[in-house]
Amino acid sequence: MKIIIAGAGFGGLQAAKTLAANGHEVTIYEKMSEDEIGRNWFDDVDYKVVSDLGIKLPEGSYRTEDITMVPPFTEDNITVSVPKEQRNWRVNRRLLQTQMIKDALAKGAKIIYDTPCRKLIIKGDKIGGIVAGKEKEKIYCDLVIDSTGIGSPLKRSLPDEFDIIKEPAESEYYSAFRGIFDTYPDQPLPKQKKKIFVKFMGQNGLSRVICEPDGRIDVFISKLGRMSRFEYETLFRQLRIENQFIGYEDLEKCLFAKLPARFPLTKMIADGYAAVGDSAFMATSMLGCGIADSIRGGQILADTIVEADTYTAKALWKYQVTYFKQVAADRFYYDGLRRALFNSKSDEVRFLLEGGFLTEAELKDIVLGKGIYSSVGFILSKFSVGRRKFKYFVEVIKALSKAKKAVALANQIPSRYDKGRVNSWQNKINELYKD
Repeated sequence: MKIIIAGAGFGGLQAAKTLAANGHEVTIYEKMSEDEIGRNWFDDVDYKVVSDLGIKLPEGSYRTEDITMVPPFTEDNITVSVPKEQRNWRVNRRLLQTQMIKDALAKGAKIIYDTPCRKLIIKGDKIGGIVAGKEKEKIYCDLVIDSTGIGSPLKRSLPDEFDIIKEPAESEYYSAFRGIFDTYPDQPLPKQKKKIFVKFMGQNGLSRVICEPDGRIDVFISKLGRMSRFEYETLFRQLRIENQFIGYEDLEKCLFAKLPARFPLTKMIADGYAAVGDSAFMATSMLGCGIADSIRGGQILADTIVEADTYTAKALWKYQVTYFKQVAADRFYYDGLRRALFNSKSDEVRFLLEGGFLTEAELKDIVLGKGIYSSVGFILSKFSVGRRKFKYFVEVIKALSKAKKAVALANQIPSRYDKGRVNSWQNKINELYKD
């Protein structure tokens, strides 16, 4: 089978390696040059995907530090400590990406750099290839794996009747700034090496400051939906005031990006097409980080193709089902948590994090992906604290109940591809979130 991987994203690269190893003709088309691939900074990667899939960690990888959460408009904070063996890995993004490219090439895949993927070639109700490169060359294939990112030009070229969401709504993506800075001279570093600012300055977003072992300071600022330059500059200025150890030398070219902040696509396949990674909104919607989810998705997709040896929507649907059962259903919980958090006022967020409503053990469960749900026992245990803000307490319980229902709906994904049943399932999820 001739397979095109559009974009050298983590999910696409994982799929490329497995598919090439199983005899498929795999070509990766990447818009960047070889020298521009990846950013020279560290990202979190779930420790479980590293062990489950045998991911080779680049030199310099290390376990993450404890997380310190900082509510809005306060100097108070709460630190969540996780056992070392359950902490995620901090991995150099560029080194991991280049290593995964080498692994795919070693298995027989090919990569063509400086070749942006522009749109899909559509033959009736099937995908037949891509238009790519400066000359807009038509390249035909049996299957296109879309790993071009959240703003996928390939998805945008799909006709509406394919029922695949092309763009996230305004409330379903982060506008984000990220930069790596030096340490300001003569300023001591804090004991808390990883600080997450929840609704910083009252904005609907999450920001963070991480002190890396090499002395560099990783700064991330996000806001749900669009963020103006004035908003970014205001947030960054205040972040520097509160963290005076952040220097002024930009050590890596800073990045403004759009990141997924929602649950994964409820339909990510068609005849001859499959989306993976940010193209399929594979991310933890609280932070927008999705390397591990993308790698796992790429492996599930490749395994599905190898087993089926065909590229129809009916065959590829197993990829969607398996991904939802293993990964995506739990992401619906975090999406519900994000919606509840960003619908809260600043004083309500402080009540959750430092007012005793959520214990350190419960916050640790959230960080570890276990989640908390509104059982009768949970409600009773929180009543004495919750009655101080009773109206908000009721809203929190409703939000947790909705998150639980969303997870249950996600797990009810039809086991076989039938357009009517799939549409009915999608409508139930959309109905849950319509308000």
